[in-house]
Amino acid sequence: IDDVVVMSVNSNEIVKNGEVAVIDAAPIVENNRTFVPFRALAEAFGATVAYDEATQAVTAELNGVTVVMTIGSVEYTINGEAATMDVAPFLGNDSTMVPVRFVAQAFGIKVIPTYDANGATADILFNL
Repeated sequence: IDDVVVMSVNSNEIVKNGEVAVIDAAPIVENNRTFVPFRALAEAFGATVAYDEATQAVTAELNGVTVVMTIGSVEYTINGEAATMDVAPFLGNDSTMVPVRFVAQAFGIKVIPTYDANGATADILFNL
């Protein structure tokens, strides 16, 4: 069975296959982009995550795919291949906040957003 992970904007709860856990930082919406805490999302799917404070690079490895993103840089790599995002990861609440779409695409995770009455992103459902 595929893992299903749900995060909610401005909530420090993450739900994996119906099990609720608390995470350090809540997903946020900034400039019409949804950012999620990288480590919490990656680890929910069983990825190995490492942060290099010297270079501010965060690396996640899942199912043979390695993604490296750097704070403040729109450049990132997937298995060593260079790619570009339209917004850069940043540090928020001591967590690396990354744009959800690029992380999901890199790992082949399906993303299904839900929206509130105002059209803002409310919940993000991830399916691996």
